[in-house]
Amino acid sequence: MATKKRRRMTNAEKKERAEIKKRLQEEGFLPPDKPRLDRKRFLEEAEKEWNSREPGGLAWEFYLAEAISIMLAKTEGCSRRVSLEAVGAAKVLKLAVRLQEFSRMLEEKGEKKYRLVDKYEYIRDIFDA
Repeated sequence: MATKKRRRMTNAEKKERAEIKKRLQEEGFLPPDKPRLDRKRFLEEAEKEWNSREPGGLAWEFYLAEAISIMLAKTEGCSRRVSLEAVGAAKVLKLAVRLQEFSRMLEEKGEKKYRLVDKYEYIRDIFDA
């Protein structure tokens, strides 16, 4: 059975939908639009907070593991689609495992030095996923 190709909305239809959405937001049926996230600033703030955290020994490992678990469970709405944030958290976990494998491989070979490009090649597929 052939699938029917959807036609594109006209500018008038887009304008009408935008007006309806705005009206429904004003009436409280739809939530207001979220402000756009300044990703660069957000990353800088997070890194600053992490680097200035109070010493806590192994307690930080617990909190970090809990935070990663929360991010891995993050889904988008009713569709239960996996969010980009959850994929990012999963990549962090895969990177940690792969970096530990790389270190173990160097120890087994008896090497103490390595080239950064070798390390990058070992983990590159995770970045590309």
